[in-house]
Amino acid sequence: MGVKARWRSSTRFQDVVTAAGTFAAGLAFNLVGLTDVWTTSGTDRLAGAPAWWHTVLLALGCLAMLGKRRRPMIALGVGAAAGAADLALGGSIALVLVLFDLLFSAGQFATARARAALTTVVFVVIGTASVVGGLASGELRIAVFIGLQLTTLLFVPLWWAANIRQQRQLGALDAERTAREAVLAERASMARDLHDVIAAHLSTTAIHSGAALARPPDTGRDRATIQAVRTSSLAALEEMRTMIMLLRADDPGSTDPTLPAGLDRLPDLVAEAAAGGLRIETHTAEVPGIPAVVSHTVYRIVREALTNAGKHAPGSAVRLEVRRAGDRVTATVTNTLTRADGVDHRALSSGTGLVSLRERATLLGGELTAGRDGDHFRVRATLPLHPAEATAKAAES
Repeated sequence: MGVKARWRSSTRFQDVVTAAGTFAAGLAFNLVGLTDVWTTSGTDRLAGAPAWWHTVLLALGCLAMLGKRRRPMIALGVGAAAGAADLALGGSIALVLVLFDLLFSAGQFATARARAALTTVVFVVIGTASVVGGLASGELRIAVFIGLQLTTLLFVPLWWAANIRQQRQLGALDAERTAREAVLAERASMARDLHDVIAAHLSTTAIHSGAALARPPDTGRDRATIQAVRTSSLAALEEMRTMIMLLRADDPGSTDPTLPAGLDRLPDLVAEAAAGGLRIETHTAEVPGIPAVVSHTVYRIVREALTNAGKHAPGSAVRLEVRRAGDRVTATVTNTLTRADGVDHRALSSGTGLVSLRERATLLGGELTAGRDGDHFRVRATLPLHPAEATAKAAES
């Protein structure tokens, strides 16, 4: 694992590297003499204290940085004690770096109650030090200068941490809203699918029953019609059960036994349509590696085309072709136009089936065309075998 990958995956590694880097930078500052920075002409550091004590306190503060995520307030307390001792020695820039990091970490990882208390303490310290410094020096500019210095050191890291925390919360809310909208959109799409499924099966049932009522009574033929009606009704119930199971599934990636119908169910569609009086000639080829969403879409397109043929051209000759062409799969349903009008009720033709399928084909990066071709009516769909890649390429272009 590379350093960058380890940095991204391990917060512990981040803390160790940050503490080590801070110690190295602070040690360099001490060596070049950036110590005794808060000593004025009237004050001296503790008598007899060697200069290397700054480095000892720096090491203590850097060790405290290792616990800034799990115990941010304790780590800050240790760092503040080291900073106070360092200030008694005259102060150093190295401890300023440590305190800045510990305050920033407390603003990020401490509880809301601890952050509120810490902010209050910081404001009290800034105000008290400014007033005391101003009164001691007798100059307002000294009070302002002390206030600005302490604000930069103590308040800026807390403000910065609060800003980052707010950005993360907004990002999480945005991601949650996006996920919720995606779920709602998928549920709406599934509701449209369920509508199309039930409408197709009910149309088939109505056509079978209407044909039986239009002909003289015949026991054998009527029983066959009733059997076809039962088969269509059971298929509708099975499709509804499948959709409901998918809607109620907790894990979208789970392998539920009731998967959406695909190319393997085409023979059932052909048999059902043939029972309704259509004369179907099939030319289907094996399409290996076809994704479930593409297979299901092809199934729906063929089902809708056969249902329309049974409604608008009963008894017509139908040619069904499903084949693979490169990285795309093509489904074509062509039926002859008959003079008979199979739609004897306006409820049998909602006019939304092919529109819905055309929208779904477009979403997958494919296309669907439907229309009259001489004395035939042809429905042709071309879908990519890898819809995600096709959609990405379309977005780039």
